[in-house]
Amino acid sequence: MQHRENIILYNVLNQEIVFEEYFCNLLYFDSFRNLFIDFINNKNKLLDKNIIKYKYFNTEVKLNNDNGRADLFLKIKDTNEEFIFEIKNKVYTNLTTNQPNSYLNYLNNKHSNLFFLIPGGYKHKDEIIARWKDYNNVSNQILYWEDFINKITESNIYKDNTEINMFYKFCLYWFDMKTIEFNEEENKLFNDKGIKMNDFTNTSIPTMIQKLEALVNNIGSHTNMKIDNDTVGYNYSKIIKDYIIYFGVDYNSWENNDIPLSIVIQSVKNNHQEFKLNLKNINTKTELSEETSNSIRQFSYIVKLNDTVGSKSFQENTIKLIFNVLKQLS
Repeated sequence: MQHRENIILYNVLNQEIVFEEYFCNLLYFDSFRNLFIDFINNKNKLLDKNIIKYKYFNTEVKLNNDNGRADLFLKIKDTNEEFIFEIKNKVYTNLTTNQPNSYLNYLNNKHSNLFFLIPGGYKHKDEIIARWKDYNNVSNQILYWEDFINKITESNIYKDNTEINMFYKFCLYWFDMKTIEFNEEENKLFNDKGIKMNDFTNTSIPTMIQKLEALVNNIGSHTNMKIDNDTVGYNYSKIIKDYIIYFGVDYNSWENNDIPLSIVIQSVKNNHQEFKLNLKNINTKTELSEETSNSIRQFSYIVKLNDTVGSKSFQENTIKLIFNVLKQLS
């Protein structure tokens, strides 16, 4: 049986209502509240941290005229302005009829005063945008927990405050943000020359495989792809029109091409000239391969990922690249 995670708030902040209550309580601390306000202001210069106090925040606030209940509500007494923060901490949580229509009605259609705080892979983000279609710059009102947690990391405020530290560690676990670290020998997997399994002398092969799979899951869980159970290895995949995109560890590709981690974009069209993608991303190499099976010529772009694989920048760049590919294929 797997041991419980070594996290104080394990199985405590799983529910959104408990998560939002704890988050609101953390706004009591000046450092945390100011960091959150700066995070909001990075996209919207709306909040003045010099006048916003902890007592101006509240949770589960019932809005008048049956306009729903706000997860996190901010009323600035100095200006009488009101802001609603809708909080989602799970990728599959459904929207209600109030989100965002009734909230916008309550705010007299000030869409800049409504925010959604969601996981990066939230499955109903497009639906939020569709319901919000009459407003410009809606993307500025949708904020991601992963981005805020990265701000906590950069600020180091978690190091000096136990309550913030507990929240921070829970979020790293909950939003799959733990850094997967590869040692010097393991990182040789991703150099241009390639490396064979029998070249490893100081590395546990099962541990290395587990690290690769954890890395793939960290990245794949933040895209709109799904785990593929039909490939040999550990991959996420998605079918779009005449294309299939795979991301992950393909054991055949690893064995035959010395490519342990890759993005593969496969087309079943006969003319690969129709299969051109603008793959702009740092530290990647792209190759075109061709296979013939049952008289069907399959062309595949194999994107080799040779960056410092355990780094956060690698994960962020790979997610951006996958979204770039999905957008071009759709």
